[in-house]
Parts: sequence; structure tokens; C-alpha cells
Amino acid sequence: MADLDTLERQVAELRALEEIKTLKYRYFRAMTYNDYDTLKETLTEDVVTSYSDGEYVFADREKLLTFLIDSHDPDAQIIAYWMAGMPEITLESETTATAIWAMYHHFFNKAQGFVDEMFVYYHDEYRKEDGVWRISKTGYTRVLNQILDRREIPYTMKAPPWAVESGKGTGSKS
Repeated sequence: MADLDTLERQVAELRALEEIKTLKYRYFRAMTYNDYDTLKETLTEDVVTSYSDGEYVFADREKLLTFLIDSHDPDAQIIAYWMAGMPEITLESETTATAIWAMYHHFFNKAQGFVDEMFVYYHDEYRKEDGVWRISKTGYTRVLNQILDRREIPYTMKAPPWAVESGKGTGSKS
């Protein structure tokens, strides 16, 4: 039978895991709604990011927030949402953690008539500051990205070379 200290530690770890999941979901909800204040609260002041396989890199929270809000401006006739799941969260200490998340992104640009669908793996680092978990580092590696131009058929699709090379990384046997 577990002693009280062991049970308290296990409950604290479970609570930390749930708080980190909630943080990531809040981050995506804030991006969907262009909620600058909520988004800011999900990030440490010294957050480091790398989006689109390193195309967009930031080491300044204010510049990052401006980029995120401006790139999803509802006045630009853009509808975007994110769905994340399957987290692999590792508690490194009582105040630091890492995680890998699967994420699906749907980006509809009504003005230009295209949909950008993306499946990626996020790699995050978290830090607990003043009792609150925040994202201290985030970025993703693209697995699949397809652009669905509603004005043209067939649609175009981009994928990393390893995903389209015959017999490599596809789970198939040669």
C-alpha cells in the first residue's frame, strides 16, 4: 500500500499534467478567437518559437503575439482553428516539463479561396512561474500540408520527402 507522501506526489503529478493540457488547449482557443490577452498569459516573457519548420522564429513574446494575431486577423476573411491531442508530456521537475502534441490545423482564406490543412507534431517546453504553467518554447515539424484551392481541381499537396518516398517511413514493407 502506498504511503501518504507517495499519493500526494502522484496527485501533484496528475494535476500538473492536466494543467499543462488545459494550457495548450487555452493557447489554441486564444489563437482561434484572436484573444491577445489570453494568448499572452499562456506564454513566458522569454518564449522561443519556431513555426512552419523554422520559417517563423521568434524569441520575443510581443513580436510573436503581433505575428500570431495579425496572421489570423478576422478582417482578412480568415477562419482558422486548431485541434491538438495525443499529448506525450514529461514532467522534468516540479517546475519544468516537455511535451509532444499531434495537431491538426484548418486555415480557410475566404478572400483568396483556399484551404490550408496541416498535420504537425508540436514540441513544447513548459515552465511553472508563480504557480502557473506557461509555454516557454514551442514549435512544430510538419508531417502533411495540403493546399485545397477551391478554384482549381486537382488540389495540390505538400509533404516532407520521407513521407512520399516509396517504402520509406510509411509503415509499408518493401
